[in-house]
Amino acid sequence: MSAKAENFAHTLIRSIRLVLDVEDVFSPELTLEDFLKLHGKNPEPPKYRVVNVEIVTCSEDNQPILVTECGGCPRFIRRFNGHISCKKILTIE
Repeated sequence: MSAKAENFAHTLIRSIRLVLDVEDVFSPELTLEDFLKLHGKNPEPPKYRVVNVEIVTCSEDNQPILVTECGGCPRFIRRFNGHISCKKILTIE
């Protein structure tokens, strides 16, 4: 006999700040920390743009996923306090 019990997974959101060179499409993206080490100064607009990318590890398949994609998952509950809360289904045999 098997039964299903619902549990909740709370996954920490990882935030990565990337620096994009909007004037040179061949320039590689750098993390803000790497940019500061390489250039010794903060990126200044209009040449550079800093974007924030938020990712989590999916509790269902352990794959990295953008936080914005979590809202489309049927197991998604909410985003709160730097975490994503999802329903996690456990099978008990």
